[in-house]
Amino acid sequence: MTRTRPLTSRIRLNARLILERDRARSRELRWLLLCAAALAAPLLGYVWQRVGFLRVSYRLERMQTERQQLLDLNKQMTIERALLMAPERIERLARTRLGLEEPHPENVRRVQVIDGRLDPGGPIARRALGTPGARGVLASAGIRLPGAAPGAGP
Repeated sequence: MTRTRPLTSRIRLNARLILERDRARSRELRWLLLCAAALAAPLLGYVWQRVGFLRVSYRLERMQTERQQLLDLNKQMTIERALLMAPERIERLARTRLGLEEPHPENVRRVQVIDGRLDPGGPIARRALGTPGARGVLASAGIRLPGAAPGAGP
């Protein structure tokens, strides 16, 4: 029988071999990498700029769409507000839901307010202030009365 040497002993024999670097080949490789980097840098810069431009374009389009939707919603809300604040609608709801009715002419008191104050010289204001509880009602509505201290109650 022939005896074979183990594989590890073969590797040990080649372990003493040292490869020398080929300096000319290394120089060529470095020159090639430098040229490739010089060509790739502007290309990567262009791609980066283009991707940024596309990102901004999509964002602008999304914002314009959102703006248009908000303008449409604002228009709808303005129309809905006008419909809800229509005097005819408010009067109809007051009569049907709240059971209110037109007051009798003797129960109506007209008061003239100028700049948040009652007109002190007007006969209508003097008559209105003469009724019981008128000062308290007007003060609670935020209307300042002539001769009343600010923040004074009824």
